[in-house]
Amino acid sequence: MKRRSFLKHLGALGVLSGIPGFGLGRAFGQVSGVAGEAPRRLLVIGHCHGWPYQQWKIHPEGVDGSSPWALDLNAMSLDDFSAPLRPLHPFRQRLLALDGLSLATAELDMDGNRHDTGWVQAWTGSWANFSGGDTGSTAPSIDQIAASVIARADRLPSLELSVMDALEPGRPIAYGRNGIRLPMESETLRVWERLFGPSLAPSSLDPRQKSVLDFAYGEYAAMAPDLDNAQRLKLEAHFELLAGLRERLDGMAKLACTDVPEPVSSLPSYDQRFDAMSELIGAAFSCDITRVVSLSLGEMPTANFGADDITDDVHKGLAHEIYNNPSKHQAMTDYLTLHGEQVARLVSLLENIPDIDGRTVMDNTLIVWGSELADGWHGYRHYCPVIIGGDWHFSTGKYWYRPHETPIRMLVPASISENGYTDVSGLPHQHLLTSIAEAMDLGHESVGLKHVQGQNGDWVDTSGPLPEVT
Repeated sequence: MKRRSFLKHLGALGVLSGIPGFGLGRAFGQVSGVAGEAPRRLLVIGHCHGWPYQQWKIHPEGVDGSSPWALDLNAMSLDDFSAPLRPLHPFRQRLLALDGLSLATAELDMDGNRHDTGWVQAWTGSWANFSGGDTGSTAPSIDQIAASVIARADRLPSLELSVMDALEPGRPIAYGRNGIRLPMESETLRVWERLFGPSLAPSSLDPRQKSVLDFAYGEYAAMAPDLDNAQRLKLEAHFELLAGLRERLDGMAKLACTDVPEPVSSLPSYDQRFDAMSELIGAAFSCDITRVVSLSLGEMPTANFGADDITDDVHKGLAHEIYNNPSKHQAMTDYLTLHGEQVARLVSLLENIPDIDGRTVMDNTLIVWGSELADGWHGYRHYCPVIIGGDWHFSTGKYWYRPHETPIRMLVPASISENGYTDVSGLPHQHLLTSIAEAMDLGHESVGLKHVQGQNGDWVDTSGPLPEVT
């Protein structure tokens, strides 16, 4: 939809609640007048309740589980893929499926809700902070580390989005420099207004906001000579933030995209809300409004994946019982498979958006799809994220396997170990976060914790990237 069409729609804001989104695969336009090297982008996706590992993994007959190995996904048929990964088979050349990690340091964290601990640890690689009303972190998340380096000063540093239903909301993913949880936006209309409102539907308050910033800085400049050094440094830091806000307001107001999605709200189904968010992500990347997005996926109604005859509660009705009930284990496999289909649609959409370098937005995007747990039983043992894209850094088109050899004990059900623990874990997932930092050229040799001590006193190095994935 061209700018003129947007203004026509915005002349009657009352109709916004009923406008449908346009079809997936439609190409968005690029930023007007910009050509050349495309920016690198990071998209972090998190879903609830981890993975049903036995049905997620791809282990051909005869492979040696005691040694590292890798599979060439490009040579594998659709039937060779496990059910949850099968939706991504058309994009197998972009995939790096990771089998051999654990949320090992989450097992060593302080006592607390294992969901909370997991969602902090998964994306920050650091300890959870349970001292406040909301569970926080002791370090920023990987998306915010990336945003602090690669964001444009005149655009949005990052977007924090969530697809929700009437059940449990999406898990917190993004944590700022101070470890505070960043709020997520789940209303597609509000996301549209944040992305395109300043340029296509400017608020009458915008000029006043800028004049207030100018006035405040003038007041500061007048009083600065009378301040001592400490006071001056504090105010300078404050006005540096205000100057950045002013630059962002100007940049967003001058945004010129040749084609953007229609504003959408009141979408009835989870799939529709996911697709609408996908279109907004595609537009935000294409128009270079932001280069970093986190997308948290809340629970879906059980009817969406055919388990409504069992329960209407994914969390306590299905996820907790995956080791006790085969039908519920299968239901969680179907749940994850449906998420795989959604992610596949998102990848397809990004593949159909041309980028300013003549390639596609997906060619210049790194997607990391993970979770806050390893499994619905609240385990941290088999953590199985998937990397999609990022072939400028990662060796994609592979299924990567490493045996569990790290001396950190992992909590498991009695059906796996009589004493309730394994002796070892997979590689700590901090190595994945550091690999992401390397791929985005963030200049970090570690993300989150650098080393930890296992329950038996063994020191474990959690710094550095994953081995043999580049």
